Amino acid sequence: MKSKLFMLAGLLIATTVSNAAVKKDVKFTEVPYGACAKEMTVEVKDGKIVSFSAVKGCPGNLNAISKLLPGMEVDKVIALLDDNPCTGAPIKELSSCMDNMVEMLKYHVNGEGEGHAVEIRKKQKNQKIAFSYEGHICSGCGLCDSQFS
Repeated sequence: MKSKLFMLAGLLIATTVSNAAVKKDVKFTEVPYGACAKEMTVEVKDGKIVSFSAVKGCPGNLNAISKLLPGMEVDKVIALLDDNPCTGAPIKELSSCMDNMVEMLKYHVNGEGEGHAVEIRKKQKNQKIAFSYEGHICSGCGLCDSQFS
């Protein structure tokens, strides 16, 4: 009985601590790594996305995302959009604007990882994926000016 009580108390404490880490107010602007957007800005308040905006990138997709994200819990956004590759991105089948944003949220809000560029580089190295502009048709997305350092 005591061991079950301690396990339950531990679970409640762990849940409270993990939820407290997400309930942070933060606003950040970052340059994505290996994606078409030139810059992304995210604002989080009480563990929920307040706003998302991107400079360049796929205008239809990023404008739609900026309308869908406000009000969503950070953990839900991370669960839905993590490991969401873009076949048109310079790092084919690995990175995307949303993958970058997820890594940024993990770092800035949850305190996880080493930042989006480092985390995406690790995935790239592990999967031995090279940069590729192959088959890209210019739509003015900013792909040619992507940041890789």
